[in-house]
Amino acid sequence: MHDANHTQFKTKRRPLGFLLLALLSAFLVLFSACSSGNDDGGAYPEPAGFDVAADADAPSDRLESSEPQAAMEEAPMPVDLGPAEGPAGDDSGLAVPTALTPADLGRDIIYTAEIRVQADDVTAASQEAVAIVQGLGGIVFSQITRTEPSPWTAITFKVLPDDFSTALERLAGVGKLVDQSISSDDVTEIIVDLRSRIITAEASVERLRNFLQQATDLEDVAELERELLDRETTLERLRGQLRTLQDQVDLATITLTVFQSPTVLPDTGILVTAWVSEDADDPCLGVQNITVEPDAEVYLCLEVENTGTSALTDVEVSTRNLRLNLDNFQTIQGNFNRIEPNELMAAVLTLPIEEGRLAGRVATRGLPIELEVTATPVDFDGTALDEVWGESVVWVQVDTDDALPGFGDSVSDGASGVVAVFSVILIVVGVLLPFLPIIAVIAALIWWIRRRIRKAKEQAPPAT
Repeated sequence: MHDANHTQFKTKRRPLGFLLLALLSAFLVLFSACSSGNDDGGAYPEPAGFDVAADADAPSDRLESSEPQAAMEEAPMPVDLGPAEGPAGDDSGLAVPTALTPADLGRDIIYTAEIRVQADDVTAASQEAVAIVQGLGGIVFSQITRTEPSPWTAITFKVLPDDFSTALERLAGVGKLVDQSISSDDVTEIIVDLRSRIITAEASVERLRNFLQQATDLEDVAELERELLDRETTLERLRGQLRTLQDQVDLATITLTVFQSPTVLPDTGILVTAWVSEDADDPCLGVQNITVEPDAEVYLCLEVENTGTSALTDVEVSTRNLRLNLDNFQTIQGNFNRIEPNELMAAVLTLPIEEGRLAGRVATRGLPIELEVTATPVDFDGTALDEVWGESVVWVQVDTDDALPGFGDSVSDGASGVVAVFSVILIVVGVLLPFLPIIAVIAALIWWIRRRIRKAKEQAPPAT
């Protein structure tokens, strides 16, 4: 009996001991946590694998701003880009470092970028860019290529957000980086709103379908069908907007424009200058804008200077807007066949103004004369180099006569007026001439009717 009671007592005391032990352990754990928190200045360490999206509602300094740029600058994710794939030994092709990294912030962010580079070979650079993006698993979304007057191509790529920074760095290395712009747009709230509206619209459409199945009255059926069509249209529009945004979030967009590098010829050069004057003795001391009388003569002076170190040959002159006989240029210094380095060629062309017209065009409001000169440089051994060109523009305006007309002018104008009136009369007579027989018949009929009426009045007996 004593052993049974002792066993029962031990059985009742064991749960109480476990409870005291659990309380003591909890107290020790709490005390340890408080002590470690005080050692770090009151800041609790962030546990490994912290998920921002799971704790988005908790207060956090990193999520106070709605802009993804600020969040990414505070929590960058370095990406190992490996060796640069630009031209060997050319550091100018490296992209400008950017703080944008596709960190997983639990947000829906649209990444876009535009890169402009220069390359000696536009085709080779564009092919290299396509290979880079395809190597990252991206795609070519669109491409525009032009070859004239200067080659260039614009390619739009789509890449995964995780490869966004890598693609930027490598694409900037296909040539010399000119400029780069990167932007991001946080559309999390828009997508959440669209999903909520889609759920609501789906529920509304489902309710209307149930009502339509239960409706028996024709008017109710017609009204429900119209309302159902409107809501289904709204639902599809919302779904389309969501798909568009989701596609932009799922794939970042990079637009690469490759321009032809400017060709600089240090050993060739040309300078073209034109002057216009009324002085035939020294027209090259003229001006570039002149006003002359309606029947004057002007003199166009063209100066071509060789500013390079190679001789210029086969100098040719052309005009863009006028038909001038350029073969009539008279050289007063040098010649068109060859211009040596640092030498000047000058030629003069006489241009007559006839009744306010220059080369058949009215110049009373000012007329530009656009001259373009092309030449072929040759080096010391006679090898032809790339063609050079230059242009210059002068303006010629004919002065209008605003003075009062004299006696002779008045007589001439009066005579012109009389001739004009007589011409109008002849035109009217010519128009009416085919209708003269009809007019005569109508006039005779009117005369006969009036005569009968008058005769009837004369024969009528007088009234009593």
